[in-house]
Amino acid sequence: MWNCFSGSGDEAFPSGKVPYITDEQVQHMHGVIYLLEYAVGEENVAVLKGSNLIQQFDTHRQNGNLSRQDALPIGLVDLAGKTLSTLDNATFAKRQSALLDAFSIEQVAKYQSKIDAIVQSRHSAWAARGGSFSIAVETKKLVFHIFVGVILGLEDQYDAVFNLVNQYRELLPKSLRRPHAKAITLRQEILSKLITPAVTSSRTRVANKQTNDSVVDYLIRKGQLSDADITIELFQALIDGTDGISSLVINCVNAWVNQPGLSDKLASVRDAPDTFVNQFIDEVERVYTAGPSHEYARVVKNTTFTTPKGSFTLPKGQLVVAFTESINEDASVWPNPTLFDPSRFENDTPDPYKFTAFSLLQLVNRVQNVREAFTKAVLRSNMSSLLNCMWQMVPLQSYELTEHTVTNPTPVGQLTVVNFHKRHEQSANSVATAGTPEDWKFLEQPEAKQYADCSESLDELFADKRLDVWTNLTLKLLERKQAKWNRPFANSAITVPKYQAELPKIQLYGTNINVPTEDEDWPSNPWIEVKTVEFLRDSCPVNDNFDDMWLPGEDMESYVMSKVGKIWPRVNVHWNDRYSDRALELLAFNGLGQHMLEKLPDAHDDSSYYGIFMNYMDGLDVRPGYAKYGADAYFDRDGIITKIVRQGVTYQPKDAGWEYAKLCFRGSLITKVTAVDHLLGIHVTVANSLVTSSREQLPPNHPLRRLIKPFTFRTVIINHAASYALFWPKGMLHRAFALSLDGMQQTWEFGLANFKYETFPEHKARQNIDTATLPYHEDGIDYWNIVHNFVSEYLDLYYKSDDSLLQDDSVVAFWEYLKSTLPKDSIRPLTLVNLKDFIAHSIFLVSSMHNHLGTIAEYVPDPAFCPSAWVEGELAGRPGTSVRASLIMGATGFAQPSIKEDFSHIMLDDEAKAICKKFTAEVSAFSAVVIDRNTRRKQPYQSFNPDTMEMAVSI
Repeated sequence: MWNCFSGSGDEAFPSGKVPYITDEQVQHMHGVIYLLEYAVGEENVAVLKGSNLIQQFDTHRQNGNLSRQDALPIGLVDLAGKTLSTLDNATFAKRQSALLDAFSIEQVAKYQSKIDAIVQSRHSAWAARGGSFSIAVETKKLVFHIFVGVILGLEDQYDAVFNLVNQYRELLPKSLRRPHAKAITLRQEILSKLITPAVTSSRTRVANKQTNDSVVDYLIRKGQLSDADITIELFQALIDGTDGISSLVINCVNAWVNQPGLSDKLASVRDAPDTFVNQFIDEVERVYTAGPSHEYARVVKNTTFTTPKGSFTLPKGQLVVAFTESINEDASVWPNPTLFDPSRFENDTPDPYKFTAFSLLQLVNRVQNVREAFTKAVLRSNMSSLLNCMWQMVPLQSYELTEHTVTNPTPVGQLTVVNFHKRHEQSANSVATAGTPEDWKFLEQPEAKQYADCSESLDELFADKRLDVWTNLTLKLLERKQAKWNRPFANSAITVPKYQAELPKIQLYGTNINVPTEDEDWPSNPWIEVKTVEFLRDSCPVNDNFDDMWLPGEDMESYVMSKVGKIWPRVNVHWNDRYSDRALELLAFNGLGQHMLEKLPDAHDDSSYYGIFMNYMDGLDVRPGYAKYGADAYFDRDGIITKIVRQGVTYQPKDAGWEYAKLCFRGSLITKVTAVDHLLGIHVTVANSLVTSSREQLPPNHPLRRLIKPFTFRTVIINHAASYALFWPKGMLHRAFALSLDGMQQTWEFGLANFKYETFPEHKARQNIDTATLPYHEDGIDYWNIVHNFVSEYLDLYYKSDDSLLQDDSVVAFWEYLKSTLPKDSIRPLTLVNLKDFIAHSIFLVSSMHNHLGTIAEYVPDPAFCPSAWVEGELAGRPGTSVRASLIMGATGFAQPSIKEDFSHIMLDDEAKAICKKFTAEVSAFSAVVIDRNTRRKQPYQSFNPDTMEMAVSI
């Protein structure tokens, strides 16, 4: 990719002047620079470049005017032995002839099937490994395996020796004057572990007439070379050949993905690739020269070279280097030589003195045009296999070649890829870039530099093309937060109130709700964490990927859990039956939908008696491509599903579209429960008002403040985190659900307009379920009574009547604040009964109802069970929204103190502490009641089981 000097060919040299190379010129060259730098440092070095001078170099070397002897540093010769690059005359001719035969076109054709098998096996392994990896790194291993299998005839992959070869190669620059001691040791180790066993095994196979198609078996069978000579040359082929061929294979991919138009062109010839692929390979070898590409010789007697501008004579003893790659850079042969253009080779490979290809062992019979057959076979096999694969390049990586001092430069970014797999789409281009233009725009921001500059995190961002940048980064943030989370315990974490003060707040987007940001129970979330979440939220695009689908037969739930399993919260009930009519009935009468079930005003003619109504959600705006929410489900007196009404169409069991109607109902249910009932209703309405009013209006030593404290533990910081991470535009809810920004706003407005304050007994009565016993009611009313009795007994210690209550200015202020901040008509007149009901109701909501509405991990990971977003007509959510919905479960699953833990230590007096201990004992005992009931139920129901319940809202 670089020119050796200005000018081209031998025309660069003035008549009569010996073309010595200077130190400055060396710095602009490529190839084995350490060898050239050493030579220039020791003596004047003459350089020959261009097809005319290279042809004369070969002629003079053949007739004895130039000699290989004493041309290379003595240290390298002592280390490697008498290889071809040091031999002359008959000795050279004999050894080269044997090697040329072993690597002839006819012989290489016999090796081809083994080459193909190794290449395809390694590419299959790449596909199986998944994730991200470097094609450059893996290609070097692949080529090493080819050498081991095809040249050495061995079956094992000898991966440990691969590392030894790399270490040996790195020590060559330190072995110029004398062999480096470690290099000597490494050479002996490579010989003893790889080369010598290969020759010995081959000798045995030949003797037993059980030869395989390998270079070593051919050489042993022919008997033209001694075992010692074979060992020396195979070792040198391993050192020089693996590096050179690897670089060409790597740069084939580099040109493929980086040169304009080539990816499309290769895709277009996939079914008949030979002609163009051969042209492409030749152009790769011309542009991305592989080395060693410098040939060294000593002048035996004064020797004259001629150029179109005259001639020059090299004196006896002169060291001369032929830059064979200069043929490929000669502008007189290749117009605009730096331009990559495979069409240059449309008329077949040109004269060998107009084009030089990589040759193993520096075989110099250029005119035979056979010395590069093995290289071409490896390159063609690799291209043929890769054309039947698909992958994505990680963005922002550099395709520029490594520094010129590297013998065989490869891309700086090492061709890092993700989603490498066998091609399954006939017309698809093999190569794409991971992510979207919006992702790249995000990563190019200065604030995203930490992600773009970290190759490991950058690789992970695009390891799965079905997930966008935001999803991957948020997953990493949650994993890190979960790993650092220490589960708090009531006896140590819950402390007495510290102060009464107006709290700093932010306004929740899309509402008039103000959420405090300062929590006496917990320091604010680390500034960097908040800013990181906000930056990702606001900067990462909302990427609705409708192109990358589920694979045929893919286990969708396993896929989701493979992403979020590390942060998955507790599962209360395992749903083995999810899609049947019975499962829908269990969902309504034993599961998540129980609190929404209502008796119809009048039974329908089709025996419908109960219903869960969500067709109003059809009015919520969704982003393009997604189905609308909303569906009403109807059940008979026995809880059997009778029909589902969606968008004015009635579906009954066995109707066409019935399974899809059920999915729409289940998906609408999880969406409404999560967004409206759980997050808006419990978190930022009830819990938020309760904690804000108590901390702003009640002094630290007020008995009501002490009562409320355990049940609002960390509520401020939890709701603050929910506000910026979940509720905001482009937050978790927006990305996991199908709602547009307008749809999000409609959701908040609907939820607040329909907020209903009613005690649990009132709620139960309104539902009017009179032919079945809901576990929700059976367990709920018992738990309500425990909570209400506790609150009532506690408040009776301090207030004997309504008058005594109304004389407490702090309680009056507390009540007025609730009245001014909660939705209209939520707060009844201040009386002792109403205060008891409200506090009991609030504790009931943040503990048991939060469990019912928020601890719902069992419903979410299966995209076909309760998807948060889906495409019209499809029976499962798409991968991206399914994982993002599961992220919400992970983000809201950080453990809080259990409802069964003792919190009496923060109370004002012994009587209050005794009442608290009694509450804890009753709650703990209630676990056994729920467990016993579950043994007789169609489906266990755990929301009111104190074993699974926390004391306050969690995140």
